[in-house]
Amino acid sequence: MINAIDYNNLYGNTLDGLRQREPKSQLDKDAFLLLLVTEMRNQNPLEPMDNKDFIAQLTQFSSLEQITNMTKAFENFLSLQQGSLQAQASSLIGKYAVVRSNSVQVNNGVAESIVFTLDENAPVTIRIYDENGSLVREVTSNMLESGAHSFTWDGRNSDGLPVPDGNYSYTVSKIQPDGSEVEIGGIEGGVVQGVQFKDNNIYVIINDILYPLASVVEISEVEGDNT
Repeated sequence: MINAIDYNNLYGNTLDGLRQREPKSQLDKDAFLLLLVTEMRNQNPLEPMDNKDFIAQLTQFSSLEQITNMTKAFENFLSLQQGSLQAQASSLIGKYAVVRSNSVQVNNGVAESIVFTLDENAPVTIRIYDENGSLVREVTSNMLESGAHSFTWDGRNSDGLPVPDGNYSYTVSKIQPDGSEVEIGGIEGGVVQGVQFKDNNIYVIINDILYPLASVVEISEVEGDNT
C-alpha cells in the first residue's frame, strides 16, 4: 500500500531541525538546505518550481557540500603538516645551525661580529641601525674575495662615540661595478638551544635569540658530538 505524503509536515520537520542549529555568519550547507526547503514549502501550487531550477539548486548544494568537505580535509592536512614541522624542529636541538640574520647585539660595549658571504669578488657597504631605524654607522670595505667574511664592529657610531647596549639591525650590500648596490644580508651561527612554537610559527633559539625556522640555511653536527 502506498501512502500519501504530507509535504507540509515533511518540510516542517526538516525546517524545525535546521532552525535549532546555532546561527552562523556565513552561508553553510545547512543554511542553503534551509533556504531550499523553505522555497519548496512556500511555492505556488499552481506554478511549482521548474525542474531545471530545482536541479540547478541541488547541484549548487552538492558543490557547496564538496567544497566544505575539501576545506575540512585541507585543514586536517595543515594540522598534520604543522605537527611534522614541529617534530623536525625539535630534532634540531643540540645541532649547529646557520641562519639568515640582520641583527647584532652590543653587550657591555662589545658588539657581535657581522658575518656574510660573497658569491664573487666585490666591495661591500655595511649599515647599522638602532631600534628606531636610525642609521648609526656606515662602513664601506675595499675589494673582498668571494667567500665568507666577518666584520668586527667596534660598537661606536659615526661620530666615534660608544653606542648603548642593546639590539641593532644591519644590512650588507654588495657594490656592483657600475656603483649600484645589491643587498646580500648576513648570517649567524650557533648551537640550537631550543625550539619555540608561537602564533602558529616555529622558531629556533640560537645565542638566546629567536630565529624563524624558515631562516635556517644549514644544519650540522656539533664537533665532538657522536649522537
